Amino acid sequence: MPLLSAQNLSRSYGPVDIFTGLSFSIPHRARIGLVGPNGVGKTTLVRILAGQDEPSEGSVQRARGLRVGYLPQEARLDSQRTLWEEVSSVFADLIERQQELARLEAQMSDPALADQALEAYGRLQDEFDRLGGYTFELRVRQTLAGLGFGRTDERRPIQQLSGGQRTRALLARLLLEDPDLLLPDEPTNHLDIAAVEWLEAYLRD
Repeated sequence: MPLLSAQNLSRSYGPVDIFTGLSFSIPHRARIGLVGPNGVGKTTLVRILAGQDEPSEGSVQRARGLRVGYLPQEARLDSQRTLWEEVSSVFADLIERQQELARLEAQMSDPALADQALEAYGRLQDEFDRLGGYTFELRVRQTLAGLGFGRTDERRPIQQLSGGQRTRALLARLLLEDPDLLLPDEPTNHLDIAAVEWLEAYLRD
């Protein structure tokens, strides 16, 4: 079964038809480029596929449980977090386990609690390792670096970032979320050549 199927999609604004009669499907592991001049409805179509907009006619069928990641051309990322906190929020569950491991480590220094803490620590550590707990910070750092952020940017508040930087921050978060279907709308607008090459390699792999 494809990830997504569209049947007879049309979108109109008043008397103006942006597009009509589009039918297609997106299979697993497909890499599809949507190409066309300005004003033909590329962004409108992507928004419909992402569930951000509705077609005037036709329907979109998505696989059950499909996780969609949508990157608009200009991200509206409004957050009180730093860049690192925002992107790392993808791994909130692992961060919680990491904090619990630190708490158990502290308990192991107490003779009265050491045996019980050690047993709980062993179980949690195995689970943490299996879920990628010892590599997620490296993945975050590599993704931010690949998209052109420096180490000093990691602690900067999102509110201090430019519009282009916020778009790159949202792209980093989406890549780390690893959605089943990623729908980026002109993702290279705010990337330099090195970052474009990194993104191409990431998507290829």
